[in-house]
Amino acid sequence: MATGVVWIIVIFAREFANLRTDFAIESPTWLGYTLAAGCVALLLTVPIFRAMLETHSGQDVSPAYAARLLFVAQILRHLPGRFWGVMYLVNETHDRFKAASMVRANVDFMLYSMAFNLLMAAFLLLAVTVDAKFALLAAGAGTSLLAWTLRMNLVGRLAARFSRLLPARLRQFASESATAPQLGWPVAITVSSLFVAVWLCYLSVWWALPEVFPVLRDVNIWLLCASYSLAWVIGYLAMITPGGLGIREAGFFALAAPLMSLPELTYLAVFVRVWQILVESLMFLAFAFVKPADTAESGNTNAA
Repeated sequence: MATGVVWIIVIFAREFANLRTDFAIESPTWLGYTLAAGCVALLLTVPIFRAMLETHSGQDVSPAYAARLLFVAQILRHLPGRFWGVMYLVNETHDRFKAASMVRANVDFMLYSMAFNLLMAAFLLLAVTVDAKFALLAAGAGTSLLAWTLRMNLVGRLAARFSRLLPARLRQFASESATAPQLGWPVAITVSSLFVAVWLCYLSVWWALPEVFPVLRDVNIWLLCASYSLAWVIGYLAMITPGGLGIREAGFFALAAPLMSLPELTYLAVFVRVWQILVESLMFLAFAFVKPADTAESGNTNAA
């Protein structure tokens, strides 16, 4: 992480004058559009997280309360060690949900977020290098497969199978995960469709970036998007780093090296990270201080 950050600082110090010219914002309107589309994408993740939490807790959760939990935790994940967000959620909801239910909802949310990132990156790579129709068929098949794994509680089944390898304190969690209620087909399909909608919003952000920075008009923006998506997964797996800082950027430099110069990739990587933090901060400010009524927060037992 430290190596990546130092490298970024060195590149900026050496190339800042040229980068400031190349990446001058041509259209504030399109920049505003990217922020709006990013906010919509994050809002679409709320019903995903809510469905997973309701399924594993067996209780109703209001949309506003689910948004508050999700966006406060998202900001905390930018601290060193991604576990702070999960710790906040467990502490915030200890009087409403079992810790295992909250942890399992987060595990599902994070795993399927990564899975759909990989799926959409594969779709873009296939569309550019092979054929758009084939890429759509592959994406449809992948989405259907992920919906099936949601329906079959695959994460819980795998946790139970490998529970013997887990520390004693985690075995109970694995056991509860295996016996957790399964999402019905309507919910599994809805969750998968929402992930696709999130990605359509995200793709529209990358589609608009050449209107913000004209230097990107001569670059295959979809290959850049696919490279950053794969780098995001690499950074996400680096659990100890705050938001994959340094690791994500290094992955992006390696994957997108044939597309742009290193200074340009450095500037773009920093811009996207700042853009992401700004969007998440807007959602945090919108929901962090919302206090839904207790009746809307906890609800009654749900036949999920």
